Amino acid sequence: MMGAYDAVLILAGDADRTAPSLTQLADQAAETFHAGLTSSLITTGCCHHILDLFPGRTEAQCLRDLLIERDVPSSNLFTEERSADLLGRIHYAQQQLLLPCAWHHLLLLCPGAHSDALQGVIKSCFDNTFSIHWQDHCLEPSQNQQADLADLVRLTENPTFDPSRLQDVLKPVKARGLPTSLTDQPSP
Repeated sequence: MMGAYDAVLILAGDADRTAPSLTQLADQAAETFHAGLTSSLITTGCCHHILDLFPGRTEAQCLRDLLIERDVPSSNLFTEERSADLLGRIHYAQQQLLLPCAWHHLLLLCPGAHSDALQGVIKSCFDNTFSIHWQDHCLEPSQNQQADLADLVRLTENPTFDPSRLQDVLKPVKARGLPTSLTDQPSP
């Protein structure tokens, strides 16, 4: 299936697959896929940096499961599972999936990114080779997503912030019990 976009990048998630914000996001992403706008959906997130204990499934896995339940084939789903916040979702998605796959024409689903100003801040965090587009209807964000959006705005207001050096300001996943496959630690 060819679509208008190389991929749809979903910049939100939740470790609770029953969270209304996550089910609404799954509905929106599945509708986008079934409308033929893309053949590739990217779910993002390990677990939010405020969590002390790994919830057993990454945010990306939870959203992936919901998309499969909405008849999106697993072969069309890709996951980024290293990030702990919105900035990490942007960074790791670019490094692990978008750049290696040469997916440059993107539709972003980012709950809470209602304003042109906020969309501009998010867009500034992408390499300039990307063509970024936004869904017409923006969902309401979860509490963690609201906090991440506010943190991103504060960060970009700092005159020393350099969007080309996102890795320098990423928040780490702090949760205990994280599988070694999701860390930088070597396996025993």
